[in-house]
Amino acid sequence: MRKLLVISVLALVSGAAIIWLLQQNSGYVLISLGDISIEMSALVAATIYVVLTGFLLWLLLAIRWLTSAGGIRLWWNSRRSAKQRSKTAQGLLLYADQDWQKASLLLSQSADRSTMPVVNLLFAARAAADSNEPNKARQLLQRLKMTHPKSRLLADKLLAELLIVDEKLDEAAVLLESLHSENPSDRGILRLLVDTYFLLGDWKQAQKLLGDIKHYEAINKRAIQLLELDIYSNLLEEFVADPEFTEQEQQGQLAELWEMLPKSLRKESEIIAQYADALVKVNAKDKLQPLLTKALSNDWHPGLIDRFGTAQTSKPEKQLATGEKWLFSHADDANLLLALGRICRRLDLLGKAKDYLSSAVALEASPQIYLELAEVLTDMGEHKASAKIYRQGLQAAFKTAD
Repeated sequence: MRKLLVISVLALVSGAAIIWLLQQNSGYVLISLGDISIEMSALVAATIYVVLTGFLLWLLLAIRWLTSAGGIRLWWNSRRSAKQRSKTAQGLLLYADQDWQKASLLLSQSADRSTMPVVNLLFAARAAADSNEPNKARQLLQRLKMTHPKSRLLADKLLAELLIVDEKLDEAAVLLESLHSENPSDRGILRLLVDTYFLLGDWKQAQKLLGDIKHYEAINKRAIQLLELDIYSNLLEEFVADPEFTEQEQQGQLAELWEMLPKSLRKESEIIAQYADALVKVNAKDKLQPLLTKALSNDWHPGLIDRFGTAQTSKPEKQLATGEKWLFSHADDANLLLALGRICRRLDLLGKAKDYLSSAVALEASPQIYLELAEVLTDMGEHKASAKIYRQGLQAAFKTAD
């Protein structure tokens, strides 16, 4: 408001000054062109000169603006950019609509003039891969790296994805390991690399990545728990002790692996079951009963009961007594009855084994229970009864297969 008032006052004063000067009649200017003559006061001539000069300067500046950074060029550039954005948007819509070939073609053709060339080329490559054109996808990624070197990491990550899809896992692993060494905190690389190791079945390398995955939060907590379960489960399942080591050293190898597991996983029944199998491999059978007894006290799991029944310990009598205590709370559990039948058979308590297995088969007519019962009957010399049970077991097996 104050600025407007000052400008208005200055304008009035300037106007009054000009009018006063015009009234002074101080000299004149005569312009003669042939038969035409123009006479005016010097002040009017000066005013006209100033106005014309200002107009010419304004005209020159306007022309310069129209033909350089602004004006026509700006309008033209804006129009062209809008057109290219429209092509990019159309290509992305085609990609979302899974029209891979058209999307790849449109995005790649409009990339050079696009305001988002990296986006164009990345999605063009993805679309080419999805349309089963891996060579074209690689060419587009190479073009991206050549024209936009700063986007090399994005291009290489997408290339690794394409290699995984093409089941070129060894090649993908080499590329991702190189990228990981240069960018250890990149969560996308970590996810791709652990997926590659997972598909390769390279559980040792996958286990080494777990620390970085947790530290950089490459995946959410629930996914980390599932990943740990898969990795350590497979490490235990595929555990093979070094044959050149002594039995004690082999057991030490397994103990080191077990200590690597997070405490939460060491309480998982599936993990404990696989650890029990590994203990058998290194002939650490005396550790089986206390391990399985404690685990079953915390979680009644069929896999653990099965291993409890097959575990050959140095004190099978204690094993049988422990199992029979569980009958008070799990009398109708066919798996427990099968386990007790197996233990009794090892103790040569064939009559007791027959009773447990007969009770088990009445609860669950599984081929496995029929087989155990038939073998006990054979041991007892009851061959006809054994043959009958074998036939029933076969029938149960066929039903299970159906």
